[in-house]
Amino acid sequence: MAFTSEQKIGKYIYVYEANNYWDKEKKQSRQKRTYLGRKNPETGEIIPTQKDPAPRSFRDYGNVYLLRVLAEQIGLVDCLKQVYGDLWKQILTCVLYEISEAKPLYLCRLWTELSFSEGLHAGLGSQRISELLREIGEQSQRRLDFFKAWIQLQEQTKSIYYDITSLSSYAKAIELIEWGYNRDKEKLPQLNLGVIFGEPLSLPLFYTVHQGSIPDVVTLENTSTLAKAFGLKGVSFIMDKGFYSNYNLGRIAAGAMRFLIPYPERNKGWEGLINKHLKDLTSPSHAIRVDKNILFGLKDKTQVGNKSYNAFVYFDEKKKAEQSTKFYKELLEIEEKLSEAGFKEKEEVANYLPDQFKKWKKYLGVVKTADRYAIRRKHKAINEAVDRMGKLVLLSNYRIGVKEAIRLYRNKDEIEKFFDNMKNDLSCNRLRVHTTEAAQGRIFLSYISLILYSWINKKMRQGKLFKDYTVQEVMYELKKIKHVQLAKKKNFITELSKKQKEIFKRFGVDLPKIVY
Repeated sequence: MAFTSEQKIGKYIYVYEANNYWDKEKKQSRQKRTYLGRKNPETGEIIPTQKDPAPRSFRDYGNVYLLRVLAEQIGLVDCLKQVYGDLWKQILTCVLYEISEAKPLYLCRLWTELSFSEGLHAGLGSQRISELLREIGEQSQRRLDFFKAWIQLQEQTKSIYYDITSLSSYAKAIELIEWGYNRDKEKLPQLNLGVIFGEPLSLPLFYTVHQGSIPDVVTLENTSTLAKAFGLKGVSFIMDKGFYSNYNLGRIAAGAMRFLIPYPERNKGWEGLINKHLKDLTSPSHAIRVDKNILFGLKDKTQVGNKSYNAFVYFDEKKKAEQSTKFYKELLEIEEKLSEAGFKEKEEVANYLPDQFKKWKKYLGVVKTADRYAIRRKHKAINEAVDRMGKLVLLSNYRIGVKEAIRLYRNKDEIEKFFDNMKNDLSCNRLRVHTTEAAQGRIFLSYISLILYSWINKKMRQGKLFKDYTVQEVMYELKKIKHVQLAKKKNFITELSKKQKEIFKRFGVDLPKIVY
């Protein structure tokens, strides 16, 4: 079997292709070596001598190999082939590029020229990518078929998490782009993207696109209807308080969908449950451990409208300390800014910091001193706010334990991280397209990228790789592994370092073949 070997002489590293064979005359194993060239210690590149056959190609390999194996591992490649038979390779190429490089799509063609994989599509110039996005966007039935096929692969799904993010755009021709509540505080019109994740694999299942002006709470009924249509039955909806309303609770229960959702603090029922169990929330009998965290939790019943629900009441001392520290820090900063200004008119105080003061006027009052207006703290309001910190009430319409309820709800935080990944690491924070069809196509590509990126994150957490690397640092390290094709059509992969072998091991991926 052929393999590469290295020999260091002085300051140079020389690379050979070695072949073991059996010497019949001497009756022993022998080795024949062919000199390939000198290795650049920084890049891993093999530099042939003048007598060496010039390489026909020398391209990045390790990063693409890892991504392709992981995509096959979760069934993503087969699912794309099944639904997008004529386009699957182009879609996958865009996805692998987006995760590897985190750069705009129009640079994809250059990347394919510098990378090697049997699954890459080489003709993805800027014009072809624009055509691809429109083609995907126009084929709404194919997208639905993909969601259904992909969800069928996720047989382990027990719970689904639903949350919404905003994607902004300057485009005026996209029908869904409207002004609305922007979660990133951008002063641009937007559309809202609702993503449904499945547990325990923590992978996106499907998404919905809504007009930018539609509030989160309105989207839930149609999303739960879609979930049923895609075959998601007997699962639990885990949601944030932005989806809470008496109407939503009633509709979900009527549709036989199980749910777990926070009870908003503004509701009198929340305050009633907290006051009822105030002493119990610090009792040793209600102390529980969730992962590495210690908190207090208990179960009760409560009435919302004409229906009865399970209520889970929690108190987290560590969280209260963190929240109160942040609260007082911001309050003191606002005080200092307002006091330093030395206002002589009351109206000037509110106009100076309109956004911040609007938030804090509940806790800070304005009083007149001898020659100017000063800030006064409202002690009662501050004490009430601090007293609520660290406390949480969850409602459910199905039987579940105290520890399991809080564990499921806290896992919901992963969605926020995934949204950050999509917008920052995958450069999808803004839609740089100009038609509705292209926007739909671009969102679908981002969704496919998010599936693979989510799996990478899960594998890195399991392999404890985040202690030493970010996802991009893994990609850069594996780029050093090169695919070399020589003039005589011999292919080989440059030698792997100890660090690179360890990365593959922690991902649970076999090492690439050195020579083939």
